[in-house]
Amino acid sequence: MSTMRNLVSIAIFGASLCLQVTSLEAFGRKIGSGISHNDSRRRFDLKNDSSRGGGNTRGGASAVAATASVSMTAGQIKTLNLLSGGMAGTVASCITNPLEVIRTQLQSSSACTGELAAAGGSPVAIGRRIFESYGVKGFFKGLRPTLAGIIPARSIYFFTYEQSKRRLGNTILPEGGVALISGFSAGIASNTLTNPIWMVKTRIQLLADKSAGQRAYTGYTDVITTIMKEEGIGGFYRGIFASYWGCAEGAIQFLIYEKVKKRILLKQNEKNEALGLPPVTQHTKLSLFCTAALAKGVAAVTTYPHEVARTRLREQARGGVFRYKGMWQAIGLVAKEEGRSGLYAGMGVHLMKVIPNSAIMFLTYEVVNTWLGTISVRED
Repeated sequence: MSTMRNLVSIAIFGASLCLQVTSLEAFGRKIGSGISHNDSRRRFDLKNDSSRGGGNTRGGASAVAATASVSMTAGQIKTLNLLSGGMAGTVASCITNPLEVIRTQLQSSSACTGELAAAGGSPVAIGRRIFESYGVKGFFKGLRPTLAGIIPARSIYFFTYEQSKRRLGNTILPEGGVALISGFSAGIASNTLTNPIWMVKTRIQLLADKSAGQRAYTGYTDVITTIMKEEGIGGFYRGIFASYWGCAEGAIQFLIYEKVKKRILLKQNEKNEALGLPPVTQHTKLSLFCTAALAKGVAAVTTYPHEVARTRLREQARGGVFRYKGMWQAIGLVAKEEGRSGLYAGMGVHLMKVIPNSAIMFLTYEVVNTWLGTISVRED
């Protein structure tokens, strides 16, 4: 219960922080400009007309005319909408890959009972070991599968989410229920189609524990052929049920994200009314970034043990034996042998990676979709 209270407190604090930032921005514009209320409203109306791609401004400012002149076919817009979620995560994934490699080692059994145990769970010590073994390139192991998988994974994820939300929007489900089910559906679809990619990535990232009979792979082809030869097709889907359980993380994330976004906009307009400013319909980029970061942080902490279970399930056999055979069995075994610290191994590094990653991804996705909404549709 105390953990849940702490998470709720974090959510409230994050929402308040975003609200205060957006409020200060609005107030600063009010004081700094020195314009009248009517002039403010005229500018707001002009902005709205511009965001809709025309209206009363077709003969006006060149920026508005430029926006209005952009047109695409429905198929092109749909394709861009599909790819926007994937492109949004690509840059962030490249930047945070070193943290991904370190986190994976911390989650592995080698960090507890194998050759990495001497590091004592220290990210710095693990990083030093990676550098000694592979140099700088060791921190970018698994980047190619990430780049190969991030676009289809994120595209499928956001596309499924939007489609589910649209279909469920006409049902009697409450708004929170729609976001929860849509987020879960998005995770199921994404993980089912891309699990083999993440399996290969985890195997290539993990340092081989020679004391347990593990061997270092020579490359991605070696990983794929070895898994196929020794474990069959099913080997590429090790950890898939842990990933499904992790879909709860995405569902919680979207639920918090949608709720906090709505709450911030409501509070912002209440403050705008008190300051004599017109209402707003769009969030600032800073507000979207903070909201996405908050949602991801709370969701990741709540569901983290599945991350450890999934990594353990994807390890090479130790002494020729796979000790971890299923998600719940893996969680139970880790809890029994390593306690709570084992279930949350590497969580600090994980949060350092996924929170900015997710915030950048959601912000980019929102900006791209807002821009797509200004484009006029022409016939194919």
